[in-house]
Amino acid sequence: MKVVLITELNKDFGKKLAAVFTREKFKVYTVGEEQLNDVTCLPKDLKEAAAVVQKESGCIDIFIDTSDERSPLDNFNVRTGLNGDLIHKLYDANVIRPMAMFEAFFPMLEAGSEKRLCWLTSAEASINETFGTDGYGYKMAKAGLHNFLQITRNVLAPKGYTIRAFDPLYNDVSAELAAEAAFNYFTRRRGIEHDDDKRDDEYNLVFRDAYGRQHSW
Repeated sequence: MKVVLITELNKDFGKKLAAVFTREKFKVYTVGEEQLNDVTCLPKDLKEAAAVVQKESGCIDIFIDTSDERSPLDNFNVRTGLNGDLIHKLYDANVIRPMAMFEAFFPMLEAGSEKRLCWLTSAEASINETFGTDGYGYKMAKAGLHNFLQITRNVLAPKGYTIRAFDPLYNDVSAELAAEAAFNYFTRRRGIEHDDDKRDDEYNLVFRDAYGRQHSW
């Protein structure tokens, strides 16, 4: 049985995604107290959580970080004045915490067979696709996450790791449909272009949404 860790189930998307993985006979772990059938809840302390996975399964095949922290107060801009405290809070939630999660469970990923790493993001954080004038904290945090993913990819791709970045399109797509799209994207291999091994898309860093559209970073 393959093992997947979904870091948070505090939104409908995360719950639906966990349900899809359990339906497909994966062993599913999550961190926290959200209860869902056939999902094993781990302690909030990351060292303790990693120890449980190590003891029970010994590995993680697919790592999915579902962190996506926003705030209704994140509506300022350079003319109205920036809220540094809120920017720090959102950066901690969307970048520092995911990095800590990844670090804690990395030894189990090394032992896994898939070595598939997945993170949630948003097209709103794309440099080329940011057209709004607010949301500084969230957009800046996710842009920072993108850089973390690029550096992580540079280090781990030669060791067989592959990365997925996914926008569930919370305001446009139902949690059920987004979860199905995410499952397909997270579990399937991307193709080799024109059967040419030198044009293997699997090891590129690609960012897609719930409609399957590719976005720029």
